[in-house]
Amino acid sequence: MWLKAVVVALVGCWPLSGLGAQEDMLRQRLDPQTYAALQPVLEAARRDSLPVRALEAKALEGAAKRVPPARIVGAVSTLADALREARGLLRAAAPGAAVRDGEVVAAAEARRQGVPADDLAALRRSAPPATPLEIPFALLGELVQRGIPVGQAFDVIAHLVASGIQQERMVEIPQRVDIGLGVGALPVAALGSALQSLGIPLPPGTPGRPPVPRVPNG
Repeated sequence: MWLKAVVVALVGCWPLSGLGAQEDMLRQRLDPQTYAALQPVLEAARRDSLPVRALEAKALEGAAKRVPPARIVGAVSTLADALREARGLLRAAAPGAAVRDGEVVAAAEARRQGVPADDLAALRRSAPPATPLEIPFALLGELVQRGIPVGQAFDVIAHLVASGIQQERMVEIPQRVDIGLGVGALPVAALGSALQSLGIPLPPGTPGRPPVPRVPNG
């Protein structure tokens, strides 16, 4: 899945006719028992200011795939826990910065893909508070998932954010990396070729250039 599609799904840009449309879909597509079992999870998520639409979408995905009710409730509960953890680490990393729903979902997905919490927190701290990080978080997870070591992936993303690279350009990187991987390049080499093909200057961490420092928690 290309990064742009991932981000659209993560941020929750589903075509809805109104704010309550997705909840109406839940009532229609879930049996009453499953719908009732989900309500405590969704209510707790609302109290904690979590992205409820992402949880509702997870339930709808399960219903579309005819997943057993107990597994739907379990999957939504697991996602809620992941979102709660992601929101907490972003708030702790930059208390004065707004925490966007899309950032919470993207950070939770990046954690699932193997990105350590400290790296997500460091990226939040190093970026200007007003900079949206949905795409950088998602890109970091996508690079790690493709076999690029976390430290090198972090240095690349931090460099892109600090350099003000347009995020519309960032979304092209995974596809370009896949091209390199497809012809047998090692993941780091494929990433370097992807950046060069997009005209993005090589980031710190390349030979002769110092890496971007990660700020430790605390």
